[in-house]
Amino acid sequence: MSKISHILLPNPEVVPTGTTLVEASKLMKKNKITSVLISKNGRLAGIISVEDVMQCVAERTNLDISVEEIMHSPELIIDSEKWLMDAIAMFGRCKASHITVVENGEKVGIIRAEDILHTYRFMKMEVEK
Repeated sequence: MSKISHILLPNPEVVPTGTTLVEASKLMKKNKITSVLISKNGRLAGIISVEDVMQCVAERTNLDISVEEIMHSPELIIDSEKWLMDAIAMFGRCKASHITVVENGEKVGIIRAEDILHTYRFMKMEVEK
C-alpha cells in the first residue's frame, strides 16, 4: 500500500480569498490544472476544483463571485504520510475529487481521486506480470 506522499501533485497553485471565480478558472485553464488552493492571510483556507466551477456555472448566472463562496473548507486536508486508504475514505465521506495534502502543517500538494485510480491500476498490472 502506498502513502499519499508517493502520488501527490506537488507545488499547487494558490490564489488569495477575494479572487473571482472567473480569475481562478482562467488560471486553471492557462496552467492545465484541475484545482487551486485558496489562502487567507497566508494560511490555507480551502480548495476549488473544476467540478466546483462546473456546478457553479450550472446553478448560477453570475460568475463574478469570489472563490471562497464555492470553496471546500480546510476539512479537505490530509497529511502526506497517511495511507491511500485514508484518502479513499476521505473522498468517500466528502464527495470531493481533490484533497489538499499537508506536511508538518504546510501545504505541499494536491491528491486527486483519479491519481488513486491510476496507482491501483498500475499496481494491479505489476501484480499480474
